[in-house]
Amino acid sequence: MITSTLNVHFHKGMRIITVGLLALVTLVGLPKATSAQSQNDGSIYSRFGLGERISFYSSKSQAMGGGGYALSSSQYANFANPASLSDQFLTRFAGGFTYQSINAQADGQPQGTLASGTLSGVSLSFPLRANRTGMGLSLTPYTSVSYRVDTESSVVSDPEGGVSIPLITSFKGNGGLYRFSTGIGHRLTDALTVGASSELIFGILEENQQTLFNDLSFVDRSVSKATRMHGLTAKAGFKFVVPGMPDGKGLVIGGTIRLPKMMTATRSQALVDKLDRDTLGTVIKGDIKLPLELGFGVAFQPDPRWTLIADVSFEGWSEFESDFDLPGYSTTGPSNVSNGTRISAGAEYWPAARRPFAPWSSKIAYRIGFYTDQSYISPNVDENIGSIGITGGLSLPSLVPGTTIDMNIDVGRRGTTSNGLVRDRYIRFGLNINFGERWFERLPLG
Repeated sequence: MITSTLNVHFHKGMRIITVGLLALVTLVGLPKATSAQSQNDGSIYSRFGLGERISFYSSKSQAMGGGGYALSSSQYANFANPASLSDQFLTRFAGGFTYQSINAQADGQPQGTLASGTLSGVSLSFPLRANRTGMGLSLTPYTSVSYRVDTESSVVSDPEGGVSIPLITSFKGNGGLYRFSTGIGHRLTDALTVGASSELIFGILEENQQTLFNDLSFVDRSVSKATRMHGLTAKAGFKFVVPGMPDGKGLVIGGTIRLPKMMTATRSQALVDKLDRDTLGTVIKGDIKLPLELGFGVAFQPDPRWTLIADVSFEGWSEFESDFDLPGYSTTGPSNVSNGTRISAGAEYWPAARRPFAPWSSKIAYRIGFYTDQSYISPNVDENIGSIGITGGLSLPSLVPGTTIDMNIDVGRRGTTSNGLVRDRYIRFGLNINFGERWFERLPLG
């Protein structure tokens, strides 16, 4: 009985230490990530619309191309499809960060390198009935805004004398939208699983345009806009295990739908005259409509060690509506908004599948994937902005049972140098911790 008690206290202590470290990493890293974003060191394409779209469902799916609508795992909470929450056996907490380096190139311009870090996401999931019904909560970025663009031009001050005054116009932006999701998944039969989630989309988009003249007879001015928005939407999903597969093989299909949602928004705008320190401010209220989203995926296991996935998603941004003008979107004229699509595929090799006492080296999981997508908005109506990239990652087991440390990489290219646009070449490094333990179990009394 003494040994049993000591074991219980040991596991409780390890649980407290692990969760404490994860919480500390999250609290310490979040200000750093926010600070890095506030330096406007992201892609120029994050300036347009609501910002650069971001989808993060789990560190596992991220290393396999970023999909996972049919992916099943008892070791990860998969928020790509709420039906996957039914796979939970342990209570799990996950969190991670991403470091990004971008090399931007425009025709006739020198290359520039930008770097930033941000929170990938945090999540908590737990079983209500092991491997049958599970719940999950997650906080992940939905869009990101982080850019700075300086343009040089001139204004004619004396038409008769042909005198021009040089000026610099600086465009800056930061912020973005976050998604807080609460979902539940339930296994109806051995073959069919369903799930649903409510998602709160919220955040702030900040823009600043500053005009600086190289002449004291002209007054420098800046215009700042801050658009706050929030709205609640719903998502539903299913997974179906195809029957009749040979022993040791498995085939799963999955799909999701996220309903369109009208968000409530408030825009604050200020015009600042730097000479007289005058400020003219206005506040406008309106609505912004998020589009319908569809996702479909297939997962295949030729044997327990291998998992192969393929996914496609669609976002109906052609139906996007806003009461506010946004870069690339006009409430009165033509807009550069179009439907967004994404295709991805990936593979995982886990040598220790179904071998709980395998050596540490065999418990390392190896992942690889690729993706291609088309952005929902473009600076130029004649050009669609697309991305293509490859992903990879390692999942390392830790000394704490049920806990893994995942290291991911994403190397890709976005945009073009045609029509005065910019080509981004980027590399992203992700570090994620996934902690799992049985929290809600009845302990023996003796």
